[in-house]
Amino acid sequence: MRGLLARAALTGVLLVTAACCAGEEAPPPGASPPPARLVEPGDAGRQSFGLRRTKRGKPYLFGNLALCLDRAGIANVTDVRFERPKGDLRVEAWALRPFYRAIGSDGVGWGEPTSLQRRKVSTALQAVTQVCQPDRSSRVEFSELVVQTSRPNGTSASGTGVVVTYTSGRSRAMLRIPFGITLCAPADKTLPLCQSQT
Repeated sequence: MRGLLARAALTGVLLVTAACCAGEEAPPPGASPPPARLVEPGDAGRQSFGLRRTKRGKPYLFGNLALCLDRAGIANVTDVRFERPKGDLRVEAWALRPFYRAIGSDGVGWGEPTSLQRRKVSTALQAVTQVCQPDRSSRVEFSELVVQTSRPNGTSASGTGVVVTYTSGRSRAMLRIPFGITLCAPADKTLPLCQSQT
């Protein structure tokens, strides 16, 4: 899904590797159904995106990260952070937007050099209610996660994924989105996606 949603990147490089998804076992007869789980629709596989030219302290947005529920319910997102961050990469702010629009329209791209406030994206919504549709469904309904980050010092910064913490019913859970982000500093080529390609 991320591959379909992403717009043309701004001076960036994208790596994609395959991923597999495990099936879910049905609950025993007579048992109460488990609370809704937050999932990433489709099978986008692992992706890593690097911006090779970034400015220290400047915010960058990464959107088009699709989320939905595996069954009817409500998932209240309480925290969004990077997995295994380097260079002090942090999630400065995040937003959720119901996405009922056609694929690719009005979504936030990868590495947009602006902030949520300037992009006029509200951070008020914290719940996901959209249920995942079948792969062949003509309906496009999900929630778009938009993350704002920046490179706080003179070194390149990265994270191997995005971790979303949420509550559903009485349960607390985490969803790991295998989408790595790298913000390169002009004088620091130590991270793989910041190295010159020959």
